[in-house]
Amino acid sequence: MSTATSERVGLAVRWRLLSLGFTSPTTETVAEVETLAEGLLETESSPELEGVLSAMRACTVMELAAQYNELFGGTVQVAPYEGSYELDPIRQGRQMADVAAFYRAFGAEPSGPAAERPDHVGCELEFLSFLELRCMAAAESDDDVELLDEISASFLSDHAGRWLPTFFADVRNAASRAPLYRTLASLGERTVGDELTRRALEPASLPRRPSRSSVESDSFECGGSDAAPRRVRR
Repeated sequence: MSTATSERVGLAVRWRLLSLGFTSPTTETVAEVETLAEGLLETESSPELEGVLSAMRACTVMELAAQYNELFGGTVQVAPYEGSYELDPIRQGRQMADVAAFYRAFGAEPSGPAAERPDHVGCELEFLSFLELRCMAAAESDDDVELLDEISASFLSDHAGRWLPTFFADVRNAASRAPLYRTLASLGERTVGDELTRRALEPASLPRRPSRSSVESDSFECGGSDAAPRRVRR
């Protein structure tokens, strides 16, 4: 495996790990996050990954679910939706439609690891992982990797890179009683920051979300919240 391919694999795995980590935990998702973190630690040294494993092993799935709900459900401390960081309701709708259009262009369902809105953090992170895997497949079949890289850069510039740094910082500050999510947020900050630096991207940051009593006060409803977990289809 070439160095470039190895780096793409590592990045795809980190995006996937973060996508699952910021999805409501189940026995299956927690087990996969643990497996992914262990795999990454075989090839790199990372205090954040070590912290993820330590925090997961110190809690039951029910305890992690309670921490997740305290941060992202009910009376929301940190909104897990890009649209919540866009103050203009008209732009909220445009951003949501544009995110969904990125997914449709690749035949990917806008659902991520769980049935969610297209602009949910888990969905956007899953799509970034999906793009890295598509780039690797394109390289093997002599397809246009450069075009896929440009699309990935566009998604970071127009969407993920605009709000995820703020989201991760907000989670890290709010998660004093949730060490897993505090550590995941630190891993997310480093991963997004490194990728923006590598690509020389400087997205216009979206502002911090104003305080609201619940996600339901956003302009859009969270669809499919009772559906069984499912992944973006490749």
